[in-house]
Amino acid sequence: MTKQLNKLINVIKIVELDPGTSVQRELLLVKVAADRQSRSHILETVQLFRAKVVDVAPDAVTVEATGHADKLAALLNVLEPFGIRELVQSGMVAVARGSRSITDRSARLTTAHSAR
Repeated sequence: MTKQLNKLINVIKIVELDPGTSVQRELLLVKVAADRQSRSHILETVQLFRAKVVDVAPDAVTVEATGHADKLAALLNVLEPFGIRELVQSGMVAVARGSRSITDRSARLTTAHSAR
């Protein structure tokens, strides 16, 4: 899979990160049917999951949530009875923990190769 991703023009570098040494998150946008009776329950649920409402319409609420896949799945399970109208979910994104970055590693590798 890494070789295929490297073929994409906009991909600069791919690094496989260990789950224990990286911060990983997914993004979820979900539009939920919300009438007058259910709106307050939906807003309470959003607060419990530390998500936020990003759009309100007379008959729907759009919620943004980030976190691990299991947290987002639990949120969807709670919101499903209200009626999910639309759903968009990113894949996992991650960055290594600590101060080192991918560019630091590239610079170090380039320096080591040029010293030979």
